[in-house]
Amino acid sequence: MNQILDYNPNKSSGGGTSGSDKIVRVFAILLIIFAICLLGSGAYGLYKKNAEKTKPVATQTKAQISVEQDETTGIIKVSHDKAIEKLIYSWDNEKEINNKGNGESTMEVEIALIAGEHTLNIKVVDIDGVESTYEEVIISENGEDKIYPVITLDVDNVSKKIIVTATDETALDFVTYRWNDEEEQRVDVDEDEKKIEFDIEILKGQNDLTIVAVDKNNNTTTEQKNFKGVTKPDVKITVSADKKTADVYCYHENGIEGINVKLNDMSQDVPLEEEGAKEAGFQIQLAEGENNITVTATSVDGTETIANEVVKNEPEAEDANVEFYFEEIEGVSDKVLVKVVSENGIKEMYVDVNDAHFDVPLPGVLQEAPVEVPIAEGTNTITVKVITENGIEKTETKEITR
Repeated sequence: MNQILDYNPNKSSGGGTSGSDKIVRVFAILLIIFAICLLGSGAYGLYKKNAEKTKPVATQTKAQISVEQDETTGIIKVSHDKAIEKLIYSWDNEKEINNKGNGESTMEVEIALIAGEHTLNIKVVDIDGVESTYEEVIISENGEDKIYPVITLDVDNVSKKIIVTATDETALDFVTYRWNDEEEQRVDVDEDEKKIEFDIEILKGQNDLTIVAVDKNNNTTTEQKNFKGVTKPDVKITVSADKKTADVYCYHENGIEGINVKLNDMSQDVPLEEEGAKEAGFQIQLAEGENNITVTATSVDGTETIANEVVKNEPEAEDANVEFYFEEIEGVSDKVLVKVVSENGIKEMYVDVNDAHFDVPLPGVLQEAPVEVPIAEGTNTITVKVITENGIEKTETKEITR
């Protein structure tokens, strides 16, 4: 009975550890080793990532650029710690000029300076594609003239003419213009002038206008533009023989829009029989004295013509009632007696004998003015002029032979 009670099936012989315990222990050790490896790998990756973040980045260096200049030329000098791929420069950010590098880290390019004040723009590109820029304002009195003349064309809506303006920063030489393929017309410019302005009549219809401006250094600019030309109205003023009236005639091929007539200080619009009619005619009554006529005709195209006429309609002169007498003087052969008689009174008297002129002094206003006039052998031409008290002038000419 005691033997049965002391029986324990889990006990191993000799009091040692069972095989299953050993397996568990080995497995646990392996897990610990794996965890340590995993933690180490993660820590290394984190360290490497942080190390890359804190690694210093290489600084991109720029080229050193300078410009040396004399009166007419300049030298662009470039130095770098890398090979230079190309050097590009331009004046005033306009046309770029490209210079290829020679594989070295230094480079020099000679350039011609431009007359006046201009900005030199420089760009250097190294073999890594890194750009370096430089800008400098350069003033040169003796540099080359590389600036071309500038031409502007404007239409004067009043005169319907083209206003041509040509300018240059140094000095212009001349300007030419021509319509279509017609002969070229030249306009010379005064010495050292930088600007010229003139107007050109617009031809009727569609026409091409070509303008050429040339400066003193032979820089040439050409401007061509098409213009549609319109005509102005025709206006004709015809004064009657007696100066009592004036007939006005207006015509335009596309029609007349309006006519205004101004006579001295009075102005009025002339009613047209038909709106847009091509022609219109009317008569103006003139008064005594001075008549200043101004007729303004406007076409449906907006063109305008202004015509002027001044008519002096003087009143009829009063009868001067002047008589002239040429008489021989008894016993005198080298003189004649000239006598002028007027009821209106003689205020002034003048005598011309052949090429000689005489002012005849009068003591006052005379009803009768006698004067002895010398004559020479042969034919003598005597002209007598008097002015009466009421301002009327009378002249008489007579030939006398001695």
